[in-house]
Amino acid sequence: MPGQERPEAAQQRKSGRTTSDIDSYQPGPPRQEQDHRRDLQDRDDVLLLVETFYTKAFSDPVIGRIFTEVVDMDLAAHMPIMADFWQTVLFKAGLYKRNALAVHFDIHAKEPLTLEHFNRWLQLWTLTVDGLFRGEKAELAKVQAHQIGGSMLRRVTGKSASAYERISLRPGARAEER
Repeated sequence: MPGQERPEAAQQRKSGRTTSDIDSYQPGPPRQEQDHRRDLQDRDDVLLLVETFYTKAFSDPVIGRIFTEVVDMDLAAHMPIMADFWQTVLFKAGLYKRNALAVHFDIHAKEPLTLEHFNRWLQLWTLTVDGLFRGEKAELAKVQAHQIGGSMLRRVTGKSASAYERISLRPGARAEER
């Protein structure tokens, strides 16, 4: 919930570590009913994933306006670019040659991107992946989205790309070692 600190975040702050407030990815329980989903295997699967996701995102009350008004994105033109990106992330295809961070800095300059925006993007992405696919690459798509999203949020808001800006000993640790 916005404004409320999660217990694990409080514990990390006590340890001297700092993390992003972006919702972390936690795998859900396996489905009990007959599951006919299969894993992502190729570009056709990646295209299905990004087209399904962006169709949802464009109409979403939290993030849709960023795509339709702030950026005025041409969905048909954007799909091959996003397929290149995710095919590169998931299959090491080497197709994506752009700077995704620069694009998000440009968007952020027009309309500040917030934790709420990134968390909603990740929620929709995870629901879309889970609705279409299951398996190793599907899990990787969700994990990578959370890592990339967290890094982008930190960078566009002026923080380090790393989830942990510094590592330090918890107070009193040296005394305990004696």
